[in-house]
Amino acid sequence: MAAENQHYVPKFILRQFLSDEKREQVSVFDKHTGRTFATSIRNMMAERRFNDFTFDDEWIASFEPIACAAEDQVLPSYRKVLNDRQLDKSPEQKAALAMMLAFQLLRTKATRDQWQAIEEALVKKVEESGGRMQDVRGWEDWQPMTEDRLKREHLLSIQGSIEDYAQIIAAKDFVLAEPAQGRSFYLGDNPVCLANALDFGPRGNLGLAVQGIEIYMPLASDLMLCAFCPSIIEGLRETHKRRKDARQAEAVSRLMKGQLSAAGMRQFLDAAKATARPVEELLSAAADGHPVSSNDDNMDYYNSLQTSYAYRYVVCQQADFALAKSFNSENPDLKRGRRIQVA
Repeated sequence: MAAENQHYVPKFILRQFLSDEKREQVSVFDKHTGRTFATSIRNMMAERRFNDFTFDDEWIASFEPIACAAEDQVLPSYRKVLNDRQLDKSPEQKAALAMMLAFQLLRTKATRDQWQAIEEALVKKVEESGGRMQDVRGWEDWQPMTEDRLKREHLLSIQGSIEDYAQIIAAKDFVLAEPAQGRSFYLGDNPVCLANALDFGPRGNLGLAVQGIEIYMPLASDLMLCAFCPSIIEGLRETHKRRKDARQAEAVSRLMKGQLSAAGMRQFLDAAKATARPVEELLSAAADGHPVSSNDDNMDYYNSLQTSYAYRYVVCQQADFALAKSFNSENPDLKRGRRIQVA
């Protein structure tokens, strides 16, 4: 079997971030070296034999045909969203996009690296206590992690987890986002990013099924897919209604007391509506599937997440890496992406 570059972020996504369409090149920032460069998408977010491993020390097994088949399955829904620039709200499209998010979350170099990081941390803790892994109950046959074993464990974990992950993600509220004028979304090599404004203490707050979870993945340089815990949209809807009712009641009360004229009441309500417009736009986007507009603060947040989660590489169609470079220098502990910590 010929060795070939196998992508863990598909080329059909990378093509939406091209800085040179004729050469199919992307502009890249390397978190490890701080270097920027341009390269063909053949070389980007891929490794030789990434999905191949040796079986019984003799046969080469490959997950690549399965990965390609999974990509082909979701590609029509992905392209439809790009062409329509709107979610059609159908169960079929949502299921396909949820599967795409789940597969992309599980398949990356960063996820594979976490497998190795967890084992290294466990071995270190056992050895620091004066023991050996072989002495731990249930680990009598333990052997150091090899590259082939790491690949095998990673690929088996995808097979065992992807259906459950997709079902959990499909239960979220899906929203599209467009970039602020003059800006574009970053694409990191670990592009499915999780965030949560709620704090659950030592238990952590970044599980797919955790209340308040936010999931983000750029579909193109000018379109992002967001999957929100239903509590977020429902909470915004209830809060928005309460505040709207309170503003109207206050306006009527001030009018009756002579504190506002009819024209002043209209201005008061218009000003309040302008303040609430971002929330109204998000609720509307969640309801009918059209994209919500981002401002510069939103863009800094989204692109910082991509930089934070990236294992090594970040792509930008405009080759504007000022934010990525600043974030990288200020967060040296994240130069290899976010890693699972073993307490």
